[in-house]
Amino acid sequence: MMATNNLSCDSITGITNAWYNELCNRLNLSTGYFQLFQPVIVPENNQELWAFIDLVPPKTLKFNYWYYHQPGFFGQYAAIADQLQLPESAFEKNIGQTTYAMWNSYLQSLPQPPPENTLPTVWFQWALLHAPAVANIGRSGLASEILLKSGRKALTPYQGPHAKSPDYSPAFPELFTILQVSPPIEFSFTCANGNPDVSNSWVTANDPNLFGMWTGSWCGFLINKKFAQSNISVSARFEQAAVVTITPGAWYDSGVLHLALASTSVPPWNSITAWDTWFGQDGVLNYAMGSVLAVDGLSLTLTSDAAFTSQEQAVLQSQASMGFWPMYCPSKPAVIKNRVSFDAGKMTITCQAAPGNPILIGGNVVRIGQYLGGN
Repeated sequence: MMATNNLSCDSITGITNAWYNELCNRLNLSTGYFQLFQPVIVPENNQELWAFIDLVPPKTLKFNYWYYHQPGFFGQYAAIADQLQLPESAFEKNIGQTTYAMWNSYLQSLPQPPPENTLPTVWFQWALLHAPAVANIGRSGLASEILLKSGRKALTPYQGPHAKSPDYSPAFPELFTILQVSPPIEFSFTCANGNPDVSNSWVTANDPNLFGMWTGSWCGFLINKKFAQSNISVSARFEQAAVVTITPGAWYDSGVLHLALASTSVPPWNSITAWDTWFGQDGVLNYAMGSVLAVDGLSLTLTSDAAFTSQEQAVLQSQASMGFWPMYCPSKPAVIKNRVSFDAGKMTITCQAAPGNPILIGGNVVRIGQYLGGN
């Protein structure tokens, strides 16, 4: 049995970290990226699914969204696009005044202006003959200007009084289809054999738990400490389970975000502090959700030999609708049923989710540079 501290929530944290490690091991998930959702997410349509996966994940192994009020990825991306600027004066500065004057004279000599999307190529061909030393930097500058204009145009339908909701892939029907062809997973867990060490995970410090036995309960309550110090066993089965990649919709252009991350200067930012706001040590957008762990047909049975009094048993039975550790699946009519019973000093909790109802139980979090294909 794991050592506990009766003045803290260490016992709940320990068994939850052990459950985290077991889940990663059995489902071939990397502790370098995986994050538990507390409570689990049970979406019923596109809006409910996208509203959650749009959230910027906190730096924690357990994303307790009752506690962490996270900003939306779309909102941060749109704000960044609005902060970026590449004025014509920046292009002139990069290539030099003389070259800039020659370039404009050349453009005016053409029978008609070249299409804007061809300017980087037209410039490069001209500059190789007339200003080869700045051919590449000029092409990059023009390409970045076009990128920003295109990125802002893609955002337009999602902004204003009649804005569309930020969309993602998968949509809810697609998630359901993916799960239908995914394999089942079944495993068991006991606290006696659990490994609470998360020091090699992507959150290297001790990652405290926020809930106790049921959704919303404080982990420091005596009833929760009794539970955490008991002999606990869990058997779990998912009829289907899949790690599903998240892809932003038409509003998103990775090039815009890459441009923002690649430089701290003004331009492309409109202030010297803007880069730090999003990407500094305490930046708003240091992490993104790359994929989610979705399951269907969840079935879980938990037993504990904790010595609960009759009053404590009554409390636990009254909280069944809130959902219990370790999944925290709140009851939902015709979807999720939770039951708790006591027999000869042993508690049994069951959680049964009807097939055909996708449940998100975790996700893979990546640093923003990795999200953009880098390190």
